Amino acid sequence: MRRTSNAVSLVAALAVSAVLALGPAASPPAAADAGVLLRGTVVTMNDAGDVWPDAALWIRSGRIEAVVRAGGRLPPGARSARVVESGGVIYPGMIDLHNHPEHAAFPLMPVRKAYKDRYEWRFYDDAYNRRITYTGFVLSSPDYYDLGTELGRYGEYKALAGGTTSLQGADEGLPSSERGCLVRNVETANVGPHGVVSRVDLGRDAREWADLSRAEHDGVLVLHLAEGVGQRMADEYGAVERSGLVGPRLIAVHGVGLTADQLKDMAARGAQLVWSPLSNLLLYGSTADVATAKAAGLGISLGSDWAPSGSKSVLGELKVADLVNKRRLKGLFTDRELAEMVTRNPARALGWDRRAGRLAPGYLPDLVVLDNRNADPYRNLIEATEENVRLVSVDGDMRYGDESVMARARPSRDTETTARFPGGRVKVSAVDCPGTGLPPMPLAETEDRLRRALAMDPGFLLERVRTKPDSVRRIRSELAHCPGGTPPDELTAADIARVLSCRLGLPFEETPLSPLTTSEDPGWMTRLLANPNLPAYLKELPDYYDEPVR
Repeated sequence: MRRTSNAVSLVAALAVSAVLALGPAASPPAAADAGVLLRGTVVTMNDAGDVWPDAALWIRSGRIEAVVRAGGRLPPGARSARVVESGGVIYPGMIDLHNHPEHAAFPLMPVRKAYKDRYEWRFYDDAYNRRITYTGFVLSSPDYYDLGTELGRYGEYKALAGGTTSLQGADEGLPSSERGCLVRNVETANVGPHGVVSRVDLGRDAREWADLSRAEHDGVLVLHLAEGVGQRMADEYGAVERSGLVGPRLIAVHGVGLTADQLKDMAARGAQLVWSPLSNLLLYGSTADVATAKAAGLGISLGSDWAPSGSKSVLGELKVADLVNKRRLKGLFTDRELAEMVTRNPARALGWDRRAGRLAPGYLPDLVVLDNRNADPYRNLIEATEENVRLVSVDGDMRYGDESVMARARPSRDTETTARFPGGRVKVSAVDCPGTGLPPMPLAETEDRLRRALAMDPGFLLERVRTKPDSVRRIRSELAHCPGGTPPDELTAADIARVLSCRLGLPFEETPLSPLTTSEDPGWMTRLLANPNLPAYLKELPDYYDEPVR
């Protein structure tokens, strides 16, 4: 893919003449810290679509205090702020409105057929269960490897590597302490006027339907809906509609099987749609009818879904959406509209639009800085890869980015190497979970534990359970059902290997830890392009990464 170069010129002098206020005026907080003055090209994502080269964001005490255009005067309080010359293009942080971060450690799974719906592969595919369900259980269960903390942090490291600052889905499978460790967790973040609740499954009984109703009544409900093709999926919408759940607080995830009339009905009632084209195409060979959704005025956001069948982040999902838009939809969406699917649209869907999804005074300082590789700022975002992520800020805390930029943006130097790219470019991230009080756990240690667990290392599992009497009792009770029975003495590594094989059929296959970035994961593109359901035009995806097809 041809790249257009447009170097950002930076203003060295800070002497300027006026401040541009993009939002309501506010008195600066009485804080000793003068904050950060982050300089670069600012892509506001406001209604007017303003893009300002050589501008600056003054960030202090968890908010954007001012946006200052080139030639503007700095507010008095900003004159002593720490200046960070980003050398890049500054965007609102991306919001991934559909993810399952507890599965981020898994590699892309092989898919050899087109499924009708998610129930087919989740409940009736033995290979899937052994590959993902049983392995995930063993990794997270307190009676086995008990790595819920590690799984949660790894999912957030992967999000940061793709410029994501807010992530949906952590409440579905992670310990409460691990939600919003490095990035905002949509379900627990105190940003909008309403809480957010996510549900994977529709109600199976009256109690579960009542729970869905309470969730939608008390806040925003993010619900998997019609993930697959055929009448059964369209019927799901009818059940949800009859239960009174379709309205402005419903965010429907996937919607592959929704009919045109149902999409129009959602739009008329103010509901929202999350589009995950890569996962949909890999599993079903089809995706949501976003053309009808757009024509009806239905709000559309992007979600990367999860590592076993989706993009590593919404930055990757943007490229898939771009190809679908160009090759199948004939350019129906503008580049700006695609960019809004990971910024303004999800903020609006969550009810966060007065605090997130834009760069303006009073807004949260959640942002991502990218290399400037294309004169069009929206095209620049769509074509950016993980290598082009210069800096990521969550709540004004500079948590990830180029080693050289982070040295200026995070002078405490409490960082660790996170990703490496060809040519020697190195990314670093804030160590552990800043300000949470959670126990220290460097990324390297997290990765080591996850690798050993994915390999079903019996010695490692024995280390994890040996001092936990309840876990030992449960494993011994499981061994009673296996050839050889319960051992008379203490558990050994051989006993652990026996219970994993006998009760769960593990290890099922060699399962490497999924690298954080596409560049570090040569097997990802290979597996992707081997998928039989992939439309021919998605064979162009490696072009975004300047990768040869292996």
